[in-house]
Amino acid sequence: MENLLYYPYINVPRTDWTIRTLLYYNQVGSIVPQNYFYEPEKYDNFMRVLVQNELVIPINPIEVLERPWEISRPFIDYINTKEFKLRQRRVQFQGAKYGKIHENKLNLNGPKIHVDKFDDEIFYQLEQAGLARREDHEWFIVEQRTANDLMSFLASVIGGKLGFLPTTDMQVRKVPFTNSSKKVYKTMKKDNLRREVILKEVIPFPEQIDLKQLRRFKDKHPDLLNSFKNKVELIALDHNIDEESQLFKETIRELNYQKEELSAKMNESRFGQLIFGTVCGITGAIIALASAGTTGALVGTFTALPAFANAIHSALQIERVENITDQSGMKYLALIDKKIRRPCAENAYSLWRV
Repeated sequence: MENLLYYPYINVPRTDWTIRTLLYYNQVGSIVPQNYFYEPEKYDNFMRVLVQNELVIPINPIEVLERPWEISRPFIDYINTKEFKLRQRRVQFQGAKYGKIHENKLNLNGPKIHVDKFDDEIFYQLEQAGLARREDHEWFIVEQRTANDLMSFLASVIGGKLGFLPTTDMQVRKVPFTNSSKKVYKTMKKDNLRREVILKEVIPFPEQIDLKQLRRFKDKHPDLLNSFKNKVELIALDHNIDEESQLFKETIRELNYQKEELSAKMNESRFGQLIFGTVCGITGAIIALASAGTTGALVGTFTALPAFANAIHSALQIERVENITDQSGMKYLALIDKKIRRPCAENAYSLWRV
């Protein structure tokens, strides 16, 4: 899957997980209410920067779902099944009025869901079941597990229609609606777990990434991204390698070694090769120009040659790192480390404050 759909919230979180996700997937989408397209100030600061730089694509469910009143019917039917445990959830929602949900939850009475994400019928049914209540003209308070199921349902429907893989940075009980069997779903979940472990280990510097250059970098190097993804997927989809095994750990260690080796090659000095090639050619031309000029110009040019040549060499080194040959698939990360990683913690911190 090339594209990813984040849920359950509107704003993609400001975390390492997000940066790793942006680096790995071609496109990242988020389900966004219709009014956010006209009032972008409703986004938090970080999400607004992601949208402005086209790193996250806002997806309007009203435009995607042609018949939302029909699509919501399977979920309403699901509420009445034995598996749903309606009575237990109703008690939990009533208890939440007294603050029994952990204080780190979005709201003491449960998470909020924007009305634009579903048609009115589904909220009416949830209210009648004692699992939701309207907070204001935009938001409903919904029982925690029901809200998780509802957003998983919506993400699954939209993701299936658009070709986006629904995913979240939260621990979600399950995806209640899927075309896959339970066995296939468990396999996919395990594959994704291995994928997340690999990305976390081989991308140890996400907080230092310059977001404003990331979109341009990905557009410039789709071949390198595909090569990197192929390397990761070959490991993530290998069911013979358990993520707890020593072989899995050694495989990741080898990826890191290959990345560090490439980074070292990009940083090593090749001044001896350049000084007799490009640099000498350029400076030789300057000497010729100087000799045709006023008296004393040639002497000044000879005096400045070492510093001038070094400046040219430094600039060429920045450009020539892309010419390094790589068969490991890790050049994508090595170039990110070289070109768009923030040079110091202070700059990285200022990035997160945008």
